[in-house]
Amino acid sequence: MSALANGTNVREARPSLWFVARVQVNCERRSAQKINALGIETFVPTQTELHQWSDRRKKIERVVLPLLVFFRTDEARAREIERLSFVKSLMRAPGESKIASIPDDQIDRFKFMLGNADSDVTISQRVQKGDKVRIARGKLQGLEGIVTLASENRSQVSIAIDYIGYASITISKSDLELIP
Repeated sequence: MSALANGTNVREARPSLWFVARVQVNCERRSAQKINALGIETFVPTQTELHQWSDRRKKIERVVLPLLVFFRTDEARAREIERLSFVKSLMRAPGESKIASIPDDQIDRFKFMLGNADSDVTISQRVQKGDKVRIARGKLQGLEGIVTLASENRSQVSIAIDYIGYASITISKSDLELIP
């Protein structure tokens, strides 16, 4: 088999994975632009919020995970990104030296939640174990997660994002169905 059989000059194409860079305060978007300029896909989780002051209202884009920029590349290129001056470090699993990667499906579900949620998406690192559910109707229909908090009428549904924590949203219990 030729070394160019898969379109690269190496025997196996390197898989692209999602990695997380820690950056300086309020520099998430600027850092993502710099990484993107290197030809690497980036993602800064944001959500539009309406802020009310006594004299005006304004829509703002709130960064959901301050200090973090997600980027998609192979591990060798991720190590190059880690050496850039504006990147403090790459996220690693606790007690490990290997760079942590996040599965595509978790990023896809997180993007879906951010783009379609009617309320604020919050991030929590400690989540109580509960029932696995699927959202049955509304803009988030089909999204699966874990019920982390429950009151009489509303539940908090969370999706896991490895090494980060859980993205959570409050939703009516009537919009949920149990997954056996």
